[in-house]
Amino acid sequence: MFRRVIQKALEVDFKDKSFVDAELLYVDRYLDLAVLKVAPESIPDKSREAKLACQGWPKVGIDVGAYGHPLSLEFSVTTGIISGLRYRHNRYWIQTDAAINQGNSGGPLIGIRSNRVIGINTATYSKSRSEGIGFAVPMFYACRVFDLLREGQDPAPPYLPVAFATGDDIPNELVVAVLYPGLPVSWPLQPGDKLVSLIKVPDTKFKNQADLIHALRGKSGAVGVRIVRAGKTLNVSLASMPRPNVTDWIGLHFSGIVVGREFMRDDKLSNPEGEILIHRVSKASIGSVSGIRAYRYIVTVDGISFKTVKDLCAYLKRAESEDRRIRLVTRARTWDYMSVSKYNLYEVRIDGVKLVGPKLKETAAC
Repeated sequence: MFRRVIQKALEVDFKDKSFVDAELLYVDRYLDLAVLKVAPESIPDKSREAKLACQGWPKVGIDVGAYGHPLSLEFSVTTGIISGLRYRHNRYWIQTDAAINQGNSGGPLIGIRSNRVIGINTATYSKSRSEGIGFAVPMFYACRVFDLLREGQDPAPPYLPVAFATGDDIPNELVVAVLYPGLPVSWPLQPGDKLVSLIKVPDTKFKNQADLIHALRGKSGAVGVRIVRAGKTLNVSLASMPRPNVTDWIGLHFSGIVVGREFMRDDKLSNPEGEILIHRVSKASIGSVSGIRAYRYIVTVDGISFKTVKDLCAYLKRAESEDRRIRLVTRARTWDYMSVSKYNLYEVRIDGVKLVGPKLKETAAC
């Protein structure tokens, strides 16, 4: 199956069938997963439901195929083996040497002998630095999301009002480093506490942050967790709340730049002024040519600080109608003289100002 985006509509293409409409149900940025809904009557009669490997990890060394549409070569497959099972960048991965290129990321990684989808192709290391190192999201984590959606529950990853310390001296342990204030939930923990397991599932130990995130999926309210504090085992109650769904997010586009508020768990430290974040700068756009980069905060526009995308949208609309440039000051978290923040100034021609978001209509006004 192939999917494409036309203006604000989503469409999917089954083999030997023209594109049909689809609906975006859910987006999970932690898993890099989107769930689409297609009307049953639009599915070709010859199509078969994929068998999903929803139980446990696959074995290293088994033969797999990465399916998709690499570089627009429709319905292609590359083969290889499972090279390893990894935990990197706070996420679990299936490593494979089956080639993953632009176009088959997002496609299924299928066990050749089992005929089951064992993962979702996601990423590969730079071709200039490596060969045959690709990664897929384990299918059983996606299955958990599917099950919760079927049950009418919110599968979004939870708020975590703490940060955990990592290091070679504490492998496979979840040790609290600091607590973050200002989030919708707070936990009665202290620095140095070690989270062990859910009280109801004592044999499944937390080895890292990903284990905790997946354990709290689908849970709202008080959750019993076993911890170790100063050598003593305690049972505590932690409040669990799903983070807002990405499909409800509203951002702003101008000059090839997409910006919006992003509520980080350490906002009180990293973004105390509530600055708007630059999420994306399209290649060869006005913003890109101006030198603007993603993941910088907008400090001021023409000396004015904006805290909402709608206020910024209205201001930029006026600048666009007057055909004038704006002076944009951004902040990056990087080293400068006796500072961990660096500021840059850009003069930008404004074009294509509009609010954007999964649920917004094309004509949405500021």
